[in-house]
This record gives sequence, C-alpha cells and structure tokens, in this order.
Amino acid sequence: MNSGGRFALSEPARRRALSGGPEGAAWLADLDAILASLEHDWAIRIGTSLEGGSAAFVAEARDGAGNKSVIKVGSPGSRLGRHEAEVLRRADGKGYARLLRVDGERNALLLEKLGPSLATLGLPYSQQVDIMCATLLEAWHPVPLNATFMTGAEKANLLGADIVAMWHRTGQPCPSAAIDTALLYCQERARLYRPEGTVLAHGDPHPANTLMVPGTDPVRFKFVDPDGLAIEPAYDLGVLLRAWNEGLDGRNAYNLARSRVRLMTQYTQVPAEPIWQWAFIERVSTGLLLLEIGDAALGRQYLRVAEALLLPS
Repeated sequence: MNSGGRFALSEPARRRALSGGPEGAAWLADLDAILASLEHDWAIRIGTSLEGGSAAFVAEARDGAGNKSVIKVGSPGSRLGRHEAEVLRRADGKGYARLLRVDGERNALLLEKLGPSLATLGLPYSQQVDIMCATLLEAWHPVPLNATFMTGAEKANLLGADIVAMWHRTGQPCPSAAIDTALLYCQERARLYRPEGTVLAHGDPHPANTLMVPGTDPVRFKFVDPDGLAIEPAYDLGVLLRAWNEGLDGRNAYNLARSRVRLMTQYTQVPAEPIWQWAFIERVSTGLLLLEIGDAALGRQYLRVAEALLLPS
C-alpha cells in the first residue's frame, strides 16, 4: 500500500494512475481532498482501502448509523469506454451491486456492501462458471433506446485491431494461424451483429468481480465493475470460458473445449457458435495483453490453449 496521506491506495492503483501522465499524478495528489469532501457530502466515514482494485480507490465506508457500504473513486483513465454507473443504475440491484450514490464529477460511486469474491472461495473453475452463468442470467438487461454503449460490432472490430497490433508489438509470440482465426471470428461477429439480438452486458465478468450476497440461502452472487456493452450475450459467456484452460492441451483439447461450450448453451440457451468464437477471440486478445503487461507465463498459457483449439486438420 502507498500511505502518503490519510487514505492508503494500493500500489497497483498508484502505478496505474501515474501511467496516466500529469492528469493521473494530479489525481493522486488530490485524492485525500477528494475523499474528505465525499465523506462530508455523503455523511460517511471512509475506512481502510480494500485489496484488488488497480484503477480506483476502493474502501469500506459507514454512515452515522453504522450501515456499511463500499466507496469507489476511479482514476482519470478508468472512465474510458466504461458505463459503470449507468449499468448499475439501470440494474437497480438485480444481478449487480446496488448503486447508492454517484458523483460523476469526482468519478465516485457508493455501492452496496457485498461479501467475498468468487475468486477467493477455492471452488473448481467449472463450479465458478456455473455460478457466473446463473448470475449473468439475472444481470442481463435490455439495451435502452438511444443508448450510447459500445456495440457488438464495434467491440469485435476493436478487438481485431488490438490483436494485430499486440501480436506485432510482442514479437509474434503465437502462430499466425491463431491470429488469422481470431480475426476471422472478429469479422464474423461484426458482420452478424444485430441490435435486436443484444443485451446490456457486463463486458468483463470474471470470478474476482463476482461477489457473494451476504445472508442468502441458497447463496447468491452479484457482479461489480461492469464495462457496459450492447452486445450479444454470447460475449459475456466467451469471457467466462477464456480462463477455463484446465485440461485444454493435447489431442483432445478441441473436443473438450467444444463440450464445455455445449454445456454452457444447455444452461443459458445461448447458441454455441458465437460463444466459441468470442471465447477464442478473448483467449488470444488476453494472452497478448498479458504478455504486454509483463505476465509472460500466463499470457503464453492463454496462447498455447488458443493454438490447441484451432480446428483439427
């Protein structure tokens, strides 16, 4: 933790802010004052920073009656391409943490206090996928009319451009066949985009932002940190599958991965082929990104799995 003021900021969040240049440095310098002003305006007391965030200050807060909540103040770069507050407001607690207060000028949210993340519970990834699928079925909402969310076509085109750029920047670390297949799938998802087939999707569902709802029986979960996309539901399911790499090596990798997609289709009724394509795109994109940010071992694992999942000859 960085403890330059009253409010300690996690080291990853501090580095992320500094990477934003003068604007990020100014935000760091002003953070104590921003948080103190929010304490005053929202009549809360902000506690110790919580672990896990890399683009925001996140901490538990209490009001005068002792009721707990979570405050999140994003660094300047965390706004880009995201519609977090709008998604949370429209969800109204269904599938997502309930939004209690919002201040757009200070990039601050006050949220319902939830329990531990799914990532901390030690469950097999197959069980985590089941839980996240059930939570997505609750969290997907209709896309509002005249919305400005990134569309599925835009997301596919952006991922395609990013994959090509990152592949060259990282020294072409995987076979061109994997890149060509990812680009083919990006073109296919962009071409087949239809507004009537979309939902207001999370955009980055994973175990770390899937939190337990305290006091529920059976146990329920809610999401936090949505990006907000107007995209087919298969995209969110593809994101879930990108990290389910266990067993996906050797000669049976392709068939096993296809069977996992079929199970997901049975659970959600979302067609299998779009899930497969988005999962492949996301594996390649995420693997390249991990290489760029220095997590070479995990990045290479993602890319090896993508190569193993190329259509058998």
